[in-house]
Amino acid sequence: MKHIDDDDFGFDIASEPEAAMQINRELDLARRIVEETGANLFLTGKAGTGKTTFLKRLRDASRKRMVVLAPTGVAAINAGGMTLHSFFQLPFSPFVPGRGFLGEEKRFYRMSKEKRRLISSLDLIVIDEISMVRPDTLDGVDRLLRRMRGIDRPFGGIQLLLIGDLRQLAPVVRPDEWEMLRGFYSSPYFFESHSLREAGFLTVELKTIYRQQDPEFISLLNAVRDGNAGREVLCSLNRMCRPADQEEEIRTIRLTTHNRIADDTNARHLAILPGDAKVFEARIKGKFPESSYPADKYLTLKIGARVMFIKNDTGADRRYYNGLIGTVTGMTEDTVYVVPDDDEYDAIEATFSEWENTSYRVDEETKEIRQYTDGVFAQIPLRLAWAITIHKSQGLTFDKAVIDAGQSFAPGQLYVALSRCRSLAGMRLETPLSPNAVIIDRDVNSFIEQSRQSSPDEERLVSLRDEYFRSLLAELFDFASLGIKLRDFIRVVKEYVAPIHPDLFEAYRNAEHTFFNKIETVGNKFITLYASSRIDSESATANQAFLDKISNGCQYFLQELAPVCTLLNETPMELDNSAYEQRLLSAADLLWYEMNMKKTILKGISHEEFSPATYMRFKAHAALADTESSTAKIGKTRKPRKAKEAKENKERKEKKPKGYSQRVTLQMFRDGKDISEIATARSLTVGTIAGHLGEMVQLGEINLEDVIPSGIFTILDNAAKELTAEGRQPDYQALRERIPGPIPAHYLSLYARARR
Repeated sequence: MKHIDDDDFGFDIASEPEAAMQINRELDLARRIVEETGANLFLTGKAGTGKTTFLKRLRDASRKRMVVLAPTGVAAINAGGMTLHSFFQLPFSPFVPGRGFLGEEKRFYRMSKEKRRLISSLDLIVIDEISMVRPDTLDGVDRLLRRMRGIDRPFGGIQLLLIGDLRQLAPVVRPDEWEMLRGFYSSPYFFESHSLREAGFLTVELKTIYRQQDPEFISLLNAVRDGNAGREVLCSLNRMCRPADQEEEIRTIRLTTHNRIADDTNARHLAILPGDAKVFEARIKGKFPESSYPADKYLTLKIGARVMFIKNDTGADRRYYNGLIGTVTGMTEDTVYVVPDDDEYDAIEATFSEWENTSYRVDEETKEIRQYTDGVFAQIPLRLAWAITIHKSQGLTFDKAVIDAGQSFAPGQLYVALSRCRSLAGMRLETPLSPNAVIIDRDVNSFIEQSRQSSPDEERLVSLRDEYFRSLLAELFDFASLGIKLRDFIRVVKEYVAPIHPDLFEAYRNAEHTFFNKIETVGNKFITLYASSRIDSESATANQAFLDKISNGCQYFLQELAPVCTLLNETPMELDNSAYEQRLLSAADLLWYEMNMKKTILKGISHEEFSPATYMRFKAHAALADTESSTAKIGKTRKPRKAKEAKENKERKEKKPKGYSQRVTLQMFRDGKDISEIATARSLTVGTIAGHLGEMVQLGEINLEDVIPSGIFTILDNAAKELTAEGRQPDYQALRERIPGPIPAHYLSLYARARR
């Protein structure tokens, strides 16, 4: 059996795009969509068309900050990434649109600061084996990304690359889960995702098959794949159904539909062999979930056992590869000697090989996204190979194989089995195929047909590249999000800080006015001028005058933002009420993070010419900056601290002037809020707020008639005059007894206090 190495494709799609286009136009088109645009892409194709190779080379060559994810642990290990659920910390319960992950919403959003920073810096998310991903999983990821990144766009504005073949592996959904989801999705496939449909995506189908060369066999495979296996196709395949001699039975791998069939076959053949069995136990270090084990934890072998290598040799000799079949000829404590079928004399020494369970983290020095090893699984890279399930044969190629697919139960299962064979001559069917064995999904058929009709061409690629260029340029000069954070912060300052620092009212009023007129409005004009549909990326990047205007614009906005930053730094940030202070600090942190992001990008583009690559680089660095040291600079007395430290130091904090809380209430009242609204905003009772305003009436800051509604005030005033005429004090109790109607208690209390 000949192994198809990555290099057998004959080109490097990352570094030799022209050669790639001449040899494989679809691969190069996919690369350019991912690298040069922000469009989401579904990369699909028949078995053996190079999807895995594309992913490997993209990881090595792409300038975009990416993570590679997969739906299962084994798929993630094979792809060199993480599972969707572990990276995003997703619950395993269904995500129901409008309701979320049932019963697990709180745990869903508990992410470390480091993970949040990593997600904020991503340009691209790659999901391998996308055919196994359910639509509710994607919608759950979308909800998380929008929230984590603070960007209300599908998937938080991150580009998606989805890789897989819908004709091969289908998603798994239990009947009880589907009962909850069927009202929201018409099928369990990823393309039903609401968020993905909102985002939109392109499809590129790889068509050149490298595994098979026989035109007749390729035609038969395509017919089975597309569900067009009529009588003529089945007759051609069933010619390969014939009895096997004993030697062929022993030496040819059998592909089965169920695990139990494969396990029973292997156990039966192993038991027949003479001699003692030897068990090799895997060596596991660190964190490595059992569901992600890439090999048997306990590997039982005998001399004469048929085995298959399940990993590529990473040594200099490259003597074995994933899928190589041979026979065990000897064993020691940590070595198994295997003679491949195509080499009867030269045995391969198979020793313990390692698989890594990795996670993504940010390198604090370089600010790059790195993969770190969390655990290691070491085992002899072999599996018994008298039989293997069709599912586990995914990605392998055999010169000879017995297909036992009479019990096919899933869409695409028969196609996967048949497409493992290199030629029709090397295949033997255990039983004749009936039309029932060819299982297809109508939803998948319909989707694939629609996708083929809308496949992008060169003209569409140029248009997408220009759209991407303009969108990043517009993002550079869009200050709307920063404006929202600034106005939120100003509201909190007016409510909690300005009452005891009245000069801040005018300062922030001017800052808000300046931001709107000199930054937000001017930014929108820049977008209209320089990010309009008239701009194309090629001519823009070649126009030095245009690039200079962009750089000068960045310098202008940096200058206009400077006074706002100065004001932020001079704003007192310590209050005598911990709840108010927490609200203030929270608003300040959000504002300062957004401000630092914008300033870092503007400063970078003011010194380097604008391009998508430079913009994304500065954006990533800004997202990964140490925001704690930056937010610590806000305000005159701000010091970073933990909640526990704050509690311990509460007694030692400098006390604010007497009457501070009453002044806050007064300012909110002057801003137009009534007693109930102030109480709600400050998390105090209406009685407390009424008491504050009563004190302000006594001090002459406001009139009692302005606080109490006129109708109620008239009733209270008449009752007070009557009590005074009788020689009684118009206190709370006397007023309550005198007035028969239902007057709110806080108005009675306020009136009585003000009349003392």
